[in-house]
Amino acid sequence: MFNAKETYKGIAAAPGFAQGPLFLFQESNLTLPEPYQCKDPEIAWERVLSAIEDSKKEIRSMRARVLQEAGKEQAAIFDAHEMMVDDAALHEMTQASIQEGINPEKAWFESVEVFADMLADLPDPLLSARAADVRDVGRRVLAHLLGIQAPANVLMTPSIVIARDLAPSQTALMDHSMVLAFCTAEGGPTSHTAILAKALRIPAVVGLGDAILEIQVGDLALVDADSGRVTVNPDAEDQAAFLKLSQVAAGQRFADLSTAFEPAVTFDGKQVEVVANIGGLADARQSIEMGAEGVGLFRTEFVYLNRKSLPTLDEQVNIYRQIFDTMIGKPVVVRTVDIGGDKQIDYLGINQEPNPFLGWRGIRMISEKPEILSDQLLALMLAARDDADLRIMLPMVSQVEEVLQARVLLDEAYAKLRQQYPDCTRTYQFGMMVEVPSAALTVEHFAPYVDFYSIGTNDLTQYTLAADRMNARVANLASPFHPAVLSLIERTVRIAHEHGKWVGMCGELAGEPLAVPFLLGIGLDEFSMSAAAVPAIKRIIRKLNSVDCQPVARNTLTCHSADAVREYLQSELNRLIAV
Repeated sequence: MFNAKETYKGIAAAPGFAQGPLFLFQESNLTLPEPYQCKDPEIAWERVLSAIEDSKKEIRSMRARVLQEAGKEQAAIFDAHEMMVDDAALHEMTQASIQEGINPEKAWFESVEVFADMLADLPDPLLSARAADVRDVGRRVLAHLLGIQAPANVLMTPSIVIARDLAPSQTALMDHSMVLAFCTAEGGPTSHTAILAKALRIPAVVGLGDAILEIQVGDLALVDADSGRVTVNPDAEDQAAFLKLSQVAAGQRFADLSTAFEPAVTFDGKQVEVVANIGGLADARQSIEMGAEGVGLFRTEFVYLNRKSLPTLDEQVNIYRQIFDTMIGKPVVVRTVDIGGDKQIDYLGINQEPNPFLGWRGIRMISEKPEILSDQLLALMLAARDDADLRIMLPMVSQVEEVLQARVLLDEAYAKLRQQYPDCTRTYQFGMMVEVPSAALTVEHFAPYVDFYSIGTNDLTQYTLAADRMNARVANLASPFHPAVLSLIERTVRIAHEHGKWVGMCGELAGEPLAVPFLLGIGLDEFSMSAAAVPAIKRIIRKLNSVDCQPVARNTLTCHSADAVREYLQSELNRLIAV
């Protein structure tokens, strides 16, 4: 007996095609033991500490694996996990419950839930992501307390993985050589699963709905992650068409790689920069291999994580110099340290905040700890003083005063550089990220003080739509294709150009093929993305006429929804490339 054919439509999250048997990811069944009373609080607390230490070892192991396979940027989530499991307030709440006679399993579980619920209920759209991470870490410790091993979820044959959603740890523990594709019922295009799948170059479709969980394990499926379509139990005609489509796509990817080092010049002669987002040296090397023309976002937080004190000036210089040497004179846009939010660092003595994502983070820290930015600016200049094309960018800017404060520190750092090296006459571009709606709405106010802007579409989308991309219930709302987000992007580019400033984009939208006609049409100067996306985006740019894209951009802004924008841009991209 053959199962009936079913087709599911979701959100394309990581491009590619896959054909193979289905594998249903199994969650651990963690049942709290009864009775809930605790006989010996001291022994119970020791069990909690032991479970935490075992969990930390696993987290470090997962970090090392993801670091090797996907780079520093993707591994950083496990730095946050280790800080969460070590959270002093979480420990205090658990220990207090144990002292009141509650067994360690229930005490830990309830404390984790209190923390996660507190975060999820706050108004900041990013906090649900941290709540999900707290629960992920909490389940890991609870499993050790219960003496339960996670379901093996061992892939004996290459398979398409089906799940409700996947936490970073669950994705990291799989044998990626056996994963043909990820398909989840929940999630959005910028969820952890989607971002990690892109880095691993594994096709992924998310937001397929609960019906996908009713599949029969072992059934054959076709995954078209370019369009977000999954077909289960396809007929012979479906398989033949899919084979042809996937072969064409594979040939295209090979062709893209063969031309990846050619410049991104439109059909009518407009040249744009196509650069990469990096989080460390491995990412920098991969960006060169994929044809990136520089770095549009160098995240520097890793320099400050997993330490007991601030890095010294010499340590920073050595790290940054490795990046500049690797990029051999290509432009490198460095985002100054963005600590806070989900990147809490104990040695800085930052007090617990009720809403850290909207609190004391990023550029806002310089009012009380200017030495952090001062040292970083000097280290960057020292590392780049020979022949590096350094461009410095401030994160989380919302008002002009923040830029003015940073410029004072920049001038002071440059003066120190000249004291050490009087013959140094290099200058460095100075810019800011546009990731807060207030910055996008007042771009002109910043123009006298910056050389460039870089649009961070991931945070701009969440702050504009109040929809957390990591929250499975609302991730489908957090689309950078929403007309409100695109309007802010268009305004930023238009006003910046009126003031003679160039504009880049370093969010996920810059690496979306569908977005290219719109972004070219509004005049975006620089596209920065994951290294893997560079070859395809350069190819699309070369096939388009920037003048023809201008009416497309205008028409895009009249669409009423993200779905309408996607549909319109797909039709226009097909038409423009065919011309």
